[in-house]
Amino acid sequence: MESLNWGIIGPGNIAHDFARDLELVRPAQKITAVLGRTKESAETFSRQFQAGHSFTDLEKFIKHPGIDISYIATPHPQHYEEAMACLQNNIPVLCEKPMTLNAEQSGLLVEASEKNNCFLMEAMWIRFLPSIEKVLSIIKDGSIGKVISVKASMGYKAPKDNNSRYFNPALGGGSLLDLGIYPVFLAHLLMGKPDGIKAIGSLTKKGIDESCAVLLDYNDGGHAILDSALVSPSDRPAEIAGEKGIIRILNPWFEKSIGIELELYDKGKTVYPCEWEGHGLQFEMNEVLLCLRNKKTESDLFSHAFSRQISETMDEIRDQIHVVYKAYE
Repeated sequence: MESLNWGIIGPGNIAHDFARDLELVRPAQKITAVLGRTKESAETFSRQFQAGHSFTDLEKFIKHPGIDISYIATPHPQHYEEAMACLQNNIPVLCEKPMTLNAEQSGLLVEASEKNNCFLMEAMWIRFLPSIEKVLSIIKDGSIGKVISVKASMGYKAPKDNNSRYFNPALGGGSLLDLGIYPVFLAHLLMGKPDGIKAIGSLTKKGIDESCAVLLDYNDGGHAILDSALVSPSDRPAEIAGEKGIIRILNPWFEKSIGIELELYDKGKTVYPCEWEGHGLQFEMNEVLLCLRNKKTESDLFSHAFSRQISETMDEIRDQIHVVYKAYE
């Protein structure tokens, strides 16, 4: 592993979690530059985490010589421009999910990554959590047999503010991009790219999905039932059903789950507790550092192709529920 200088783009809530978890990584990492929408936000973040340099201009940020890798945590519509600028200036990128608003943008970022031999990864942090690793281990050892279905829900009662990132089209609002991507990711991880997609959604007057329900079909007989909402909370576990048993990622399944419950049809239930230090973002950071040490442009655990497949599924869902981000498509 290496000690790297990180540049943070977008000093909001998730960037604060990221910076705190970065302190858990060894060898010690350092934040050397921050790009914020306002001078005040950038300087406040810089002081809190001893970054040293703060910017409000993307061009000045990417020309700063002390950045080894950038972490992008701005609203969804800004990801593409910021990630592309970094890649074209040979700055490796870890970009918050969704990496882009659509599969076309994702493809262009991948092309830039490969052309410039520069690392790019979507920051789907839950992929690297010990809870998800435990689920994959249980499936791999054959305990539940062939996976037949995935059921996953993520709901949150967001403040009803039409100008917030949740409900504003200009900020990429909607339950699917902000929350639904987690259930879609889980289905892709465990069952692969679907052969059929059916989706319905409830839209606001501005055309943003405040709720969305999705059925993914697979030619081998499997299926996934997924939903997301900004108008009601969900406390249901994620459930993976197999021929011989069921795995439940107990709520909150999409972050620090309280445990993994394994129910075998003929042997009862076992719960494997989950616990780790911090929020859990350090696990994806460790994967990034490993990839950079090995001079890779992508992670084997969350590849460019995997990101694009998720983007393609999300595009089809949005098309079916008639959500369009007019300024970006």
